[in-house]
Amino acid sequence: MKILRLLCALLILGMVTAHAQANWMTFFGSGVTSVGVWPGGSQLAGTATATASSFINGIPSTPFIGLAPNSVGSLSADYAATGLQPNPGPVVDLISTPYNDTGDKYHVVIDFSGTTGGANPGVLPAGSIFALIDLDSTENYRQITATNAANAIITTPWINGPNGYFDMNNPLTPVAFMVPVPTLAGPALGVYQMFGPSANFDVGMWLFKTTQDVKTISFNMELGISGGPFQGGGGAGWGFYTTIIPEPNTIALVSMGLAVSGGALRRRSRR
Repeated sequence: MKILRLLCALLILGMVTAHAQANWMTFFGSGVTSVGVWPGGSQLAGTATATASSFINGIPSTPFIGLAPNSVGSLSADYAATGLQPNPGPVVDLISTPYNDTGDKYHVVIDFSGTTGGANPGVLPAGSIFALIDLDSTENYRQITATNAANAIITTPWINGPNGYFDMNNPLTPVAFMVPVPTLAGPALGVYQMFGPSANFDVGMWLFKTTQDVKTISFNMELGISGGPFQGGGGAGWGFYTTIIPEPNTIALVSMGLAVSGGALRRRSRR
């Protein structure tokens, strides 16, 4: 009987551990606007809205390409080593900023006014993890700015990092071969620039954190003019990560499992 109780407790704990929670914001809708949703059961809740504008078509005979929800699967050991949990799949979700040809440019604003769960509603909280994913050659993000909760432009450093750069996808390219890495320039009065490396390295993940609350992140997406004309699509993406809040039923299951196992051990020690 005692062994059965211990096995039941271990089973409960195993079921709790196996309960998957999503962590990366998932986006819905493409083109000019896409809405990101924080996963249920996480530290942050609500939404963010990504909006694209000011399109410049590098080759007029090709169509415009706007924002596109995306996900990366077949996650590598380098990704697992970060401790960042994937979404069910397992995948990492993101919002891509694709292009169709050399010279394509557009402006993007990601607005976190719909986000709750942090100390201050309506912002991406300080200390939040975000990632640039699959930033390849001639892909650039210029004039990266942020606003605070009062919607004022932040003029002090608000990005911490880079805190890692690696191949997040299989087959894995060893970090030692992923050189040169992308370039982070700035800040100059809170303005950053990010430039893709001179080569394509499968699906690189470039990790950062915010150092203060951020209401919006804005940037100009640009495909550099070298090597054109280019057609075929592509484009890096931005991913936003939140941590898990243990669900009430999960806490209750853990407590029950520990109580059952503890009681069995106490009765065994008296004999």
